[in-house]
Amino acid sequence: MTERGHRITRYADDFVICCKSQKGAERVLKSITRFLEQNLGLIVHPEKTRIVNNLEKRFVFLGYEFKQAFWVKPSEKSIMKFKDKVKEITKRNQTVNIARLIKDKLNPYLRGWGNYFGHGHTKSLFSEFDGWIRRRLRAVQLRSWRKIRKLHRELRRRKWKGELPRLRMYAWRSSKCTPVNTALPNKWFKELGLVSLVDIYNEHHPQRG
Repeated sequence: MTERGHRITRYADDFVICCKSQKGAERVLKSITRFLEQNLGLIVHPEKTRIVNNLEKRFVFLGYEFKQAFWVKPSEKSIMKFKDKVKEITKRNQTVNIARLIKDKLNPYLRGWGNYFGHGHTKSLFSEFDGWIRRRLRAVQLRSWRKIRKLHRELRRRKWKGELPRLRMYAWRSSKCTPVNTALPNKWFKELGLVSLVDIYNEHHPQRG
């Protein structure tokens, strides 16, 4: 393929061959299928192996969705798997040490996922996920505190002005309210060392800022 001047992206037994024309793609598909099946004794997957005009249709490769020739982001399936895993790690019915949860379970997963998908056009998506993850952790911390007096104590420490709130410590909506965001601000998560997906994106794309 290289000798013929084709651009090929390969990972293990998955690969994408980029061609300049429909006819060229059809010719390459025939020759590569013949080579793989007759010379190497392999079977080309009949459904996954296809020709796609990326200017008109999107396609998924190794968890990435490619569309409009250059636009790259995690596929819907990859996003669903990511959300399911984060939900599993940050189950709201657990009583835990939040710093330990972040360091031992959440950060390793976020770092791996972020570095894999951080090469695409993902800044807005990563920013959305960062906010969602912090909200889930706030809900976990409320559950772990159990008693509202612990929330009140943290608010006093952070110089909360006004009446101390009454809220349900186990309710999902409580994790988004102003008192909880004041008691557990973004800065607090940074101090705990929570991995930021946006920071990972910026490391991969310093020129984009």
